[in-house]
Amino acid sequence: FRCHDENAEGGLQLTSRDAVLAGGDSGDPAAVPNDLKKSLLIARIRSTDESERMPPSGNLSSDQIEILEKWIAGGVSWGRVLAPETITPSEIVDDATFMRRVYLDCWGVPPTDVQAREFLASTDPGKRKKLIDRLLDDQRVADHWVSYWQDVLAENPNILKPSINNTGPFRFFLHEALRDHWSIDRLVTELVMLRGSEREGGAAGFGLAADNDAPLATRGLVLASAFLGIDLQCARCHDSPYHETTQQDLFSLSAMLARKPVTVPKTSSVSPGFFDSHKGRQSLIKVTLQPGVPVEPKWPFASATGAKDNESIESLMRSPSDSRERLAVLITAPSNERFAAVIVNRIWKRLIGAGLVEPASDWEAKKASHPELLTWLAREFVASGYDDRHLIRLILNSDVYQRQATGSNLAAIAADRFFAAPDRRRLTAEQIVDSLFYSSGHPLKVDEITFDADGMHAPTTMISLGVPKRAWEFATLSNERDRPSLALPRAQAVTDVLEAFGWNGSRQNAITDRDTDPNVLQPGILSNGVMASWITRASIDSELANLAVKTGSVDELVETLFLRFLSRQPSDTERVHYRATLLEGFENRILPSEEIVRPEPFEPLSHVSWRNHLRSEANLIKIEMERRARVGDPVDPRLRSQWREAYEDVVWSLINSPEYVLVP
Repeated sequence: FRCHDENAEGGLQLTSRDAVLAGGDSGDPAAVPNDLKKSLLIARIRSTDESERMPPSGNLSSDQIEILEKWIAGGVSWGRVLAPETITPSEIVDDATFMRRVYLDCWGVPPTDVQAREFLASTDPGKRKKLIDRLLDDQRVADHWVSYWQDVLAENPNILKPSINNTGPFRFFLHEALRDHWSIDRLVTELVMLRGSEREGGAAGFGLAADNDAPLATRGLVLASAFLGIDLQCARCHDSPYHETTQQDLFSLSAMLARKPVTVPKTSSVSPGFFDSHKGRQSLIKVTLQPGVPVEPKWPFASATGAKDNESIESLMRSPSDSRERLAVLITAPSNERFAAVIVNRIWKRLIGAGLVEPASDWEAKKASHPELLTWLAREFVASGYDDRHLIRLILNSDVYQRQATGSNLAAIAADRFFAAPDRRRLTAEQIVDSLFYSSGHPLKVDEITFDADGMHAPTTMISLGVPKRAWEFATLSNERDRPSLALPRAQAVTDVLEAFGWNGSRQNAITDRDTDPNVLQPGILSNGVMASWITRASIDSELANLAVKTGSVDELVETLFLRFLSRQPSDTERVHYRATLLEGFENRILPSEEIVRPEPFEPLSHVSWRNHLRSEANLIKIEMERRARVGDPVDPRLRSQWREAYEDVVWSLINSPEYVLVP
């Protein structure tokens, strides 16, 4: 319906049966039930006249035309409206399912076995609410939610030399703001103001878009999508053919960020030759802003957001002459009802699996499935002082969040999006990596994310993102040179897993919805990948090894492993199966102390950085580092190898269980 929604130029809407039968400004119905000859829709899609044929982007296939003809011949049926009382919500989940779900949604990792036992054993009727409060009052919320905003805000640092659309590493600004529980309006204000360091983690890094002819226009595009639900992607080079937005709108935002008039570069406009080559019909693409014409700083979204640029806005400003501050205030002012609603919708979607408005990044001509609920949540959000954790708390305590995840809301149109159940969600790539390390107890030990470990280069050419402790701290390791001497083998083993599950360290554009479709790499990398071998190994002095040594019985060990990795008790069948696997040799699994031989540590390797990576020995050092990464840490010498291997097989089977990568 992109051309025929509420904003259709010819008045023809295809958003309801009544609109189809009424037709457009011409008065001719688009479809006449049971009469193909009188149906304008069929005439236009079968027309041989390029100026009349629809859709303008190209012919429909014969199968598509046949479907439309059968629909009209059958009476132009439309989806039925269900009465609310006929909709049966799914059941409330059990405590174990709720516990795992809420830990993953708050901290991005499952509970430990100790935390799981404590919660499941509690008979307190208010224990779910208390758990929600405890999780949201913890700084670890930031470790989970920061990756969402990295996607939405197109955070795209490069540890080599900046290339197209690379930003600064403003991830650290985002993480600190979320960790310190800033209100969302404050976070957005600081982001828009672009203060602090560009290359060392400040909000100013958001303002960068390397090798881009109009970097602040690119940033304006991201802001509009992230916080206003306005899609300006097409407006980067021309007026949008499917939206009301124009190129003038986008460059007005750019001028506000720039604090001065800006002009459209010739490289950011459609060449006149394009229109000369498409003379058969009027192009949907229009260029109303010519290159070189200055565009003044001006707020273009008063009608879309309700926020008008007037004296009431100036009363909220410290420097009324500062157009950048004006933009920050206009986005976050209480009069901007769209801002609060967009944030509510984004958080709702992340927790429930589908937005009240879809897509979450483009609201034009879209209807909310539950407008009253959206309005109420938005007002609660504003009244709380734009407290995202207050909003998350409301949703987590709701019945819809705590129901069995059997919904299909994301695939439904707004009228059929009932939220009788939340949608089934797959863990994000970051949740999978963090959960694997957290469940196993292995520390995340990887290389420093930099090619300049000795700090010889200025931040404008190379940066260090530090040594990651959580998955959000990774970035693309691509160096565009294919040199083994620039490899970061242990970090690469982790990013391989992240990428298999939809993570993209090079965010050229803002991302609201990642690809969550299954692929053959996912089971392969969890069953045979380098990182997976680290996770399943009972390595020397690791938590997994200590658990195997100190646990008193096979039954207790099986139960603990299930609680650590799957956050639930094993079923009777699982208990029998895994008990049998671990029982053989359990009593003698620990070697006598006199037989324990601790392995010798690896010999230290020489240091490789950008400064010396072209030396011949640098390649050999990195190849050895890769070999060591594949080998992993040595096994714990206290355990007999035959029993230890069976124990590791049990861990392997748990992380390769289909349920491990799903939010229950």
